[in-house]
Amino acid sequence: MVKRKHQLLTESERDQILAIPTDRDHLARLYSFEPSDIDIIGARRERRNRLGVALQLALLRHPGTTLAQIIRDKGAIPHHLAAFVAEQLGLRVTDLADYAARDQTMTDHARELAEHLNLRGPTRTDIPFMIEAAAKTAWATDKGMTIANGVVTALREARILLPSISTIERVSIAGRARARKQAASALIADLSVEQVHALEQLFDETGAGGVSQLTLLKTIPVAAKPDHIRQILDRLRRVRVIGICPDIAGRIHADRFHQYVREGRASPAYMIERYTPSRRRATLVAFLLDLEERLTDSA
Repeated sequence: MVKRKHQLLTESERDQILAIPTDRDHLARLYSFEPSDIDIIGARRERRNRLGVALQLALLRHPGTTLAQIIRDKGAIPHHLAAFVAEQLGLRVTDLADYAARDQTMTDHARELAEHLNLRGPTRTDIPFMIEAAAKTAWATDKGMTIANGVVTALREARILLPSISTIERVSIAGRARARKQAASALIADLSVEQVHALEQLFDETGAGGVSQLTLLKTIPVAAKPDHIRQILDRLRRVRVIGICPDIAGRIHADRFHQYVREGRASPAYMIERYTPSRRRATLVAFLLDLEERLTDSA
């Protein structure tokens, strides 16, 4: 699935956030009404209002948004849901008539039902809460859908209705950036001036073919030949001279640390050199800790 430029989610993933099931078993599990629900729905006189209120009640519970929001994001009322809800009430989908066109009625019903369910709509003041929820989830991963689901879960637990998909995506991006910054800071917080200087020197040329020290370190001889053993030991000595404490790895989530390692292994030296200082140094720290372990095993 193609991801839009500067966006966190693919179009398919955006659709999943407010996904409404289509199979009957799933619909029954999420949208079967209790007698108390039927009483609330039955209090409406017109058939279109009964069906409209029933749909609002269903959607407020799952995925946790209003009918108006679903129509804005998906362009229409999901037919499978409308048919399932109508069947429970002895109504027809066509009874909905022009309910969706009556904005004020939909808004009033959504407000009343949200209060009944002890829910409230999202506001701008909830943005910091959502970003923090995203950052907590992103502490371990960069996966957009996982981070967005972390925001959705936090909102549901706080009894707050879901905002637009665009808002969820924006706060998820901000939370991911915060988590990355926090992780990088944790890895490099105690580096001495000398260690920072040594890390930056890894981008200097070695004189052997004009390659950088980092590029040289990335190449680990495999065959067990005397010259190769000497090269491995030389690389191990260079890494240990920098003196990165292995305990630093435990300051961040293991998955986040291994992500830095993978990035350090896969990215060419010239690309790492272009990173922001904190990201560059954090990537080098993780890479060197992993490299020291691999060199020790090879020696």
